[in-house]
Amino acid sequence: MKTITTGVKAIAIAVATASAWSYADTSAMEEIIVTAQKRDQSVLDVAATMDVISAEFLERTNTTELDDLSRVLPNVVIQEQAVSLPSFNIRGITDDTASVSATPRISVYQDGFDISKKTVSSAALFDIARVEVLKGPQPTLFGVAAANGAVSIITNTPDTEFDASARFAVNTEAGIETQAMINLPINEHNAIRIAGIYREMDGVIANNACGANSYNPSGQITDHTGASKNCAGGDLNGVSVQALRASWKLSYDNWDLVTRAAYEYNDQPGIAFKSGSIAPKVGDTSPFSTAELGFGSELGIERELGSVDLTLNYRFSDALVASVDAYYKDVELNEAFDADGTGLRIQDAYFDNDAILYGASARLVFDDGKRFAGFVGLSNSQDQSKLPYYVMVDPWVRGTFDAVKAQLEAANPNIPLNQNISTNASLAEIEALRSALVSSLFNADGTVISNPNFPSSIVQGPFTFEAELDISSLVAEGSYQLTEQLNVTAGLRYLDESRLTRNFGAFEAEKEFTATLPRFALSYSVSDALSLYFNYAQGRRSPVVDPNFGATVVTKAETVDSYDVGFKYMGERWSLFAALFTYKYQDYQQSYTDAVTLQSFTVTVGDSTMSGFEATARFMPSDTLSISASLGLLDATFASKTDDGQAFDYAGNQFRLAPEVSGSLNVNKRMSWSEWTLDWDLLMSYQSEVFFESSNYPGLSQDAYWMVDASVMLNRSGSALKYELYADNLFDEEYLIDAGNTGGGLGIPTYVPGMPMIAGFRVTMDF
Repeated sequence: MKTITTGVKAIAIAVATASAWSYADTSAMEEIIVTAQKRDQSVLDVAATMDVISAEFLERTNTTELDDLSRVLPNVVIQEQAVSLPSFNIRGITDDTASVSATPRISVYQDGFDISKKTVSSAALFDIARVEVLKGPQPTLFGVAAANGAVSIITNTPDTEFDASARFAVNTEAGIETQAMINLPINEHNAIRIAGIYREMDGVIANNACGANSYNPSGQITDHTGASKNCAGGDLNGVSVQALRASWKLSYDNWDLVTRAAYEYNDQPGIAFKSGSIAPKVGDTSPFSTAELGFGSELGIERELGSVDLTLNYRFSDALVASVDAYYKDVELNEAFDADGTGLRIQDAYFDNDAILYGASARLVFDDGKRFAGFVGLSNSQDQSKLPYYVMVDPWVRGTFDAVKAQLEAANPNIPLNQNISTNASLAEIEALRSALVSSLFNADGTVISNPNFPSSIVQGPFTFEAELDISSLVAEGSYQLTEQLNVTAGLRYLDESRLTRNFGAFEAEKEFTATLPRFALSYSVSDALSLYFNYAQGRRSPVVDPNFGATVVTKAETVDSYDVGFKYMGERWSLFAALFTYKYQDYQQSYTDAVTLQSFTVTVGDSTMSGFEATARFMPSDTLSISASLGLLDATFASKTDDGQAFDYAGNQFRLAPEVSGSLNVNKRMSWSEWTLDWDLLMSYQSEVFFESSNYPGLSQDAYWMVDASVMLNRSGSALKYELYADNLFDEEYLIDAGNTGGGLGIPTYVPGMPMIAGFRVTMDF
């Protein structure tokens, strides 16, 4: 309620201010054109809450990863600790699940094609035209996965003018980055564009494993095949991106065709899932110091992602356009990770996650610039995924661990060690119990317990999970200009989906589901510079089909009704967008990971009503100074009871990755003297406390913190070269990007640190 009251006051003051200015200004600030409603529109005419990140901002801040965007997007948190399992959180709702059969809540699209699948959605940002982020369910605009929002990435397409650019950068973590692009017009009808990026950076956390000062000085480790491998230390939390995209555009008077082929390869070091309970043999439990992850040099993530797509647009007239598109994606990913975060083999893991995705859609868009505009369309998408898991354990250590843990929890029923269980126990009580558990794994002299009658390592698995998803939909949406100022929009999507799940190669189930999802919106144009809007939409997260041991469990579909009211103002020197929103969830789905098989399973945990406020503003007092700011306020907590009056474990808890306050300030100043231009850029962002688990388990949170990035760019008049010095996380703020993880399910949470201060030098050339 405090969030709503504060938001109402803020939006009322802002609307009054914008109204006072709107008739004096001429909307000379550069118009923002978006394609969220399947046609080119001014952002002022779209009756939905959305943020637009321009190519200019991406280039100026050297943004190459999606998680960097959450620094400036209110009520958005994006985690990309690895390309294997990125997490997208919009307005307090996240979608991270390793299940091959579960549907994300948040859609990620690139050039109109769905890349929402976890192993695909971590896309490198290069040669980008803009990024549109839509808040709330988008049933008519982005379909089945957009239960709580959508991130739409639009890349640059070939055009008729020659263009080329290149960028080279180095940084203090031995990082190297190269970007290049060339646009070649072949003739008046044909053009091609080729762009690529190469980024490599050593890990920022040292892994002191498999050496003389580790718990495994032998230098040998058993991998997922049971083979003995040479083992070494290395670095963790590094970067590896090699990506190339080629586009061809063929244009004639009434039709055009765009085709793209892309390839991305990643070979990342392992993730620093460091235990907060068991220190390295030489070291401490701080997430920011040297780790000892026993899987050593076997740790890492390798991904190959290839894709082709095409879009054909045919113009019957200026008012009527037909579009047909199709895509094919093939992703192969494998990851080895240390689930316990220690030098002991309590649990190490390896998995492959291969998938083939393909689909097609067609739509008819009408817009004659008069009273009616809209579209109808149909689509089909296919997802065939396979995920075998392998688990490696020291049977004596793990057996002792499990036995002692069971004894401790039986003797202390109010102090659960599993992070997924809500508890009123204090952190001190939990840590005391955890300390007793950890001490059982060591002898009096500090050596790890062992038994010569047991092997040092065994391989369990593979535990194989497969899914085949076939999703078809019909969609229609129309906007009608009731009066010169008032526009009404209504739309509907009908879904028909088949979901087949196969677990452990033995248990299989296939179910079919249908749903109809509506959207309704009103837009009122106060002036050419100011519009007010209301938006209602219903979102849905598909049921999960889980066959196991003779019984198939079908988790209910999660549904949400969302309401937004806001305004958009764009004047000559400043703009201001603001919105109030509220959601009502039913049968909210929560995913867990089995500590033994690493199987992801989903249950419904209850209902919730959440609300918030968000605003973005930009002020340009002169042509050489730009100031941008954002603010997000969020009240995202589980309801005390379900609709039928039943209590549930997470009642009153804050949603995971849902800061109550988030905000940013970006200042860009250009100064000139003689033949030189100096551009300096400052980006500050703030995030209040976040919990990493919906259980709000003690010790698994990140306190509020500030982050500051700064850069200075120098350019000489007439020169194609620009020189830049930059520093990310200028004041070396220590913060966590994740906590708990698989280790938290075992009872010994692991912690993943954010990036430290990284400084560097860039050279950019525009031909």
